[in-house]
Amino acid sequence: MMMPANFSAVSENEMTYVIGGGVADYLAPVMESAQWQNFSKNMVTVVGNKYLSDFLTNTVGAMFSGTWKPGVGMAGFGKQFGDIWAVNYTNKLGDDTTGFQKFKWGLKGAGNIALNVVGNLAAIYNLGFGTVKNAASESTFVKNGDFAF
Repeated sequence: MMMPANFSAVSENEMTYVIGGGVADYLAPVMESAQWQNFSKNMVTVVGNKYLSDFLTNTVGAMFSGTWKPGVGMAGFGKQFGDIWAVNYTNKLGDDTTGFQKFKWGLKGAGNIALNVVGNLAAIYNLGFGTVKNAASESTFVKNGDFAF
């Protein structure tokens, strides 16, 4: 029997599969829409957790501090933004600062303020979708006739 010139007889146990079966298929399966949605939700939650304390200090904390005045409820955010701007721009200015450096530092400052706003929005998201734990329900207020916290 004659075989074509490009024919090679290979036994079944010597065969190598070149399509599929790669390590990446087992270790890192492709993320689909549901996994990307979960990733996005978790990322917003992680960022929101980082900003939650400052957000509450600048809003609820300022309002119930005993020194709150109507119309200045956002002063904490103004200070936050001012501090970010100072670190990224104002504190770097000198007599020899070029226009390009001012432009570059201004972009950096504006970008960092924008990221801070996004972080505070993520904190609002956490407050909207999360459940806050009630500290009073897990505390013992009276112990042996005395108040205990």
